[in-house]
Amino acid sequence: MIRYIIPIIVLLQSGCSKNVGQMEKCADKMFILTNELMTQRLPDEAQPENAIREFLTNTYDDKREYDYYNALIKICENEHDRDPSKFNSEYK
Repeated sequence: MIRYIIPIIVLLQSGCSKNVGQMEKCADKMFILTNELMTQRLPDEAQPENAIREFLTNTYDDKREYDYYNALIKICENEHDRDPSKFNSEYK
C-alpha cells in the first residue's frame, strides 16, 4: 500500500509546485504595476519604491503571508488558466 502512496504524493507535490516560479514572477510584476498605478491615482496610498524592492526580495513563502499578494497569485492563476501557452511564454 505504501508503495503506491509515496509516488502519488510525489506526483501531487511536483504538479502543484510546477508553476511556482512563474506565479511568483507574475505576482511580483502585478505588485509593481499596482503600486505604480497607486502612485499616479492615490499617491498617499502608494508605497515608496525601496519598500517595494525590499518586499520583493522576500522568499515566495514570506510573500504569501500577505493576503494582497495571495490575491495577485489568484489573478495570475486565472491568467494561466485562460491561456497557458501565453502565460508560460510571458513568465519563463
